[in-house]
Amino acid sequence: MSILDPAFETVAEAYNRNADKYDEFIENNPNLMRMRQRVYDVVTARLTRGARILDLACGTGTDAIWLAQHGYTVHGVDISGEMLERAKQKAEGLHLQDRLSFEQLSYTDLKQSNLQSFDLTFSNFGGLNCVSDIKLVADSVRPLLKPGAHVIWALMPPFCLWEFSMLLRGRFKLATRRFAGRSTVFKEGLHYPVFYYTPAQVAKAWGADFQLESVAALSVITPPATNKDFAVKRPRAFEFLSKLDDALAPRWPFKYWGDFTIVTLKHESAR
Repeated sequence: MSILDPAFETVAEAYNRNADKYDEFIENNPNLMRMRQRVYDVVTARLTRGARILDLACGTGTDAIWLAQHGYTVHGVDISGEMLERAKQKAEGLHLQDRLSFEQLSYTDLKQSNLQSFDLTFSNFGGLNCVSDIKLVADSVRPLLKPGAHVIWALMPPFCLWEFSMLLRGRFKLATRRFAGRSTVFKEGLHYPVFYYTPAQVAKAWGADFQLESVAALSVITPPATNKDFAVKRPRAFEFLSKLDDALAPRWPFKYWGDFTIVTLKHESAR
């Protein structure tokens, strides 16, 4: 495995250490399940069954498995070998090997691979926020996409309304951590940088051949992805906020203010 950015080595090790715990957090998490379904709805609205999907920073394969179970052919790449081992085990247990494959590879090194053409490049929940220049990923993936292909990436933006509201609790560092365009994550005893991207920055990275099709927020007023307790302990309040969140998600300016932003682009040759 070739890793372009030395910081990726720390990220890979952090997730290797976290692999045993990763699925425990996402299981029985109604908040995270709701957010994932929102992203899946964007995919299924644009791609027919049988389409080929390249899942970047696929982790333990949660998204890739859902997509494969719903008729898509998916190839997932990740730099964490331990995370991928769990993804492969799950795929084998579900007998999805005919539609699902995994590879330990950096998403900035895909031009060196022998992968076939894809209808969609997909990435969920901020795996792409680990790269210091999002254009490196776009340049790596672009040669692997078919004409008319889609880009559906869910990334962390530079402003999160929920985090900003933490000013009311005196948590200044959390409330403002995204403002500089980067911050530092502490995970499993390791520090590594994360970088925040606007939809305009993503569109610019893909260039003139790709049209920005839609922008929608994930969790503007519902808790962020890391918050599991709110949905479990306050289900009625969570249901109300979720409905309001869904209404605000595609609207300006709220679509830029979520914990994540779903950015969708399309290769304009199919226009």
